Amino acid sequence: MSPLPGGSNPEPDAEVGPARIRQMAHFDPKVAQTKRLMAHPVRRGPLGALDRALAGLRPKASLLDEDEVAAPATLPARLVAGRRGRVIAGLAALLVVAAVVGSVVLPGSGAAHPSASATASLAANVVSPDPSESASPSPSASPSAVASPSDSPGPSASPSATPVKTPAKPYSFVALGDSLTAWPEGDPWPTRLDAEDARLRLAHNAGIPGNLTSEMLARLNKDVFAYNPSVLFILGGTNDLGRNVSSATAIANLKSIIIAAKAKKIRVYLITLPPESPPGSVKGINSFNASLLNLANAFRVVLINIHDVLSTSTGVYQSKYTTDGIHFTSLGAQVVANTIYARVHRLGY
Repeated sequence: MSPLPGGSNPEPDAEVGPARIRQMAHFDPKVAQTKRLMAHPVRRGPLGALDRALAGLRPKASLLDEDEVAAPATLPARLVAGRRGRVIAGLAALLVVAAVVGSVVLPGSGAAHPSASATASLAANVVSPDPSESASPSPSASPSAVASPSDSPGPSASPSATPVKTPAKPYSFVALGDSLTAWPEGDPWPTRLDAEDARLRLAHNAGIPGNLTSEMLARLNKDVFAYNPSVLFILGGTNDLGRNVSSATAIANLKSIIIAAKAKKIRVYLITLPPESPPGSVKGINSFNASLLNLANAFRVVLINIHDVLSTSTGVYQSKYTTDGIHFTSLGAQVVANTIYARVHRLGY
């Protein structure tokens, strides 16, 4: 052992007591003047505080003296039992604590899985497709856990919680025309069309035998607008041709009817003239129907072709569909109703 500062020799190692420990824990004034520190100066700062706190939890160990500091071969084994061993143990404890704290996911930290916030956002934005089922799911739920409108809401829910489809809106219509719309008496095509679908409701049959297109125009307010229909069907012009009224005049009257009805937000459907039995009528009817097509295109209304389904290849009536070469049989009226329904049904009626 080397002499202690001040010239005194220590007692043998077996006799080193508390006095020796206290002496080694402080500076010797003479040594301090030479700026040489003792092997074990007093620990200060955070590590020193940690060392003091840990000291009460472990058995005291003997200190290293200057000879042991000078002997690196024996240092590793003695560090475990000495003060440096406690400091190293404290540092190891700090590393363990830091590792534990670092594993905790703090708000805004990058430790969370990158898809976590996206999953929460997706679940929160699941939106039930049913407006009546507008309850928002919990943001923490996964997409598969969010209830859909078809899911059962729970054992306490009543069967009435199931969404009920609203019945389709019915469309009221008026049929404007002459005897072709009014007959056969009691069962004309407008009545048969009403029976085709519950959504199509006949508001008024405005067919008057012998009417010209000018007379149809004159009674719009009384026989059409007074019933506030959604749809207006127009079949007119046969009497105009039979009374030598020009096609241009008849088309002009129908044009005025269309304009007035569209101003009332009524959807208009034009219907072609049916064939007639005399072969001499074919040319005039075909020409009038061509003018109807141009009128429909100009005002963007639908033209329903009943002529072709009632006529032969030569353009005259099929006998089974007419009573007198002009008016419909019951079968003819049903064919007209079926043809009109097939056309408007494709348009949502």
